[in-house]
Amino acid sequence: MVRTGMSYGNRHAVYAGSMRPATIVITVFAFGLAGLMAQDQPPQIPPELAQYQTWMKAAAGARGAAMKSIQAKNVAAAAASAKTVAENFDLMANFWKSKGKADAQAFSETARDAAKAAAAASTPEEQQAAMQKSGPTCTGCHNIYRDGNNFKGL
Repeated sequence: MVRTGMSYGNRHAVYAGSMRPATIVITVFAFGLAGLMAQDQPPQIPPELAQYQTWMKAAAGARGAAMKSIQAKNVAAAAASAKTVAENFDLMANFWKSKGKADAQAFSETARDAAKAAAAASTPEEQQAAMQKSGPTCTGCHNIYRDGNNFKGL
């Protein structure tokens, strides 16, 4: 009797050859995954900077709320928000003082004082004028100590 078809040895060779592309794909995937895992992780923010960021976010949010309240001619709401701005900038001024960064401390104190003046003002126009004094301090400090979302110069 004559056998047609492949012998066991030939089938094995065909099977092994068909696995080669799959093995290559799996190997490339494994090395790629290992490369991704080995990449530098973003630096962890020290706890004191994380705390500073909460003050900054609170001040920025309160400043935005104060400006909206001023536009709406709501003196009481603007004063309350301006008080929150002042409290947070006072904390930031102390932070910068502890770092020996007199320029950043001065920026924070100027913003704090502007917010205090806005909280004490009796008209939306006075509040607006006071809050406008804080804007350049934000830009000045961020130009020196921020690079996008990262701190610099500390």
